[in-house]
Amino acid sequence: MMALLAGASVIYGPGMLEAGITFDLAQLVVDAELIAMTKYCRAGIPVNDATTAIEDIMAVGPAGHFLEQASTLKGMRGLSTTKLIDRTVREAWEAAGEPDFYLKARQEARRLLAEHEVEPLPDDVTHQLAAIVAEADREVGVTR
Repeated sequence: MMALLAGASVIYGPGMLEAGITFDLAQLVVDAELIAMTKYCRAGIPVNDATTAIEDIMAVGPAGHFLEQASTLKGMRGLSTTKLIDRTVREAWEAAGEPDFYLKARQEARRLLAEHEVEPLPDDVTHQLAAIVAEADREVGVTR
C-alpha cells in the first residue's frame, strides 16, 4: 500500500507468502482487492458542489441526519466496491453462515482460473515478439 501511495507503478509481492518462498492464488485475489482499494484512495477525493452537498447540509441543518438525502445514497455508491470483503452488519454476516474470507478468496481464484480467457495479442505485436526472439536466438546461436 505504501509503495502505491508513494507513486510506484510496479507492486511487488501480491500472492506471496513466507517471504516469497510460496505463492497462493487466494492470497493474490485478496491482495488484488486491497490494491484496487488503495488505487481508489490514491485517486483522491473529488471536492466540488456535488460531493460537498452544501445544499443538503443547509436543508438538513444542525442535529439532522442525511440518510434520506439523495446525495447520501449517490455518494455511498461512489465508494470503493469489493468482491470479498463483507461490509454487512454482524447479524447479516452471521445469518449468511459467517462466510470465511479466505474460502471466498479461494473460490474466486478457482472461478478466475476456470472462466478467464486471455485476449490474444494483436498480430503485429505477435510478429514483433517473434522477431525479437528470432534475433536473440541468432545472437546466441540457437536454431529452432
